[in-house]
Amino acid sequence: MLGNVGAPLRPAAAFWFLLLCPGMAFIWLLELEDWYTELALALALSLTLDAVVSETMVLARLWSATWALAVLAALSVAGAVSQMRGSAGRHRGGPESQ
Repeated sequence: MLGNVGAPLRPAAAFWFLLLCPGMAFIWLLELEDWYTELALALALSLTLDAVVSETMVLARLWSATWALAVLAALSVAGAVSQMRGSAGRHRGGPESQ
């Protein structure tokens, strides 16, 4: 990166991702009205998913920070895809919109 600026930002970006993204990908499926409730539940679910993935990998003797991050990223993508599918059904007048 330009001037090696990325090195100090990587831990902050990873911390932000691990703290918010896995949970937020699934909490939006609940369609809650309050943003602070969504945020609180997303934080709790993210930390829970982080712990479950890490503990499972440790118990299976397969621990790798890189693979743990990849699993959590895959979970986040799966949640985002399910959000897109759900919102597409509501916009087309599918069964979710009734």
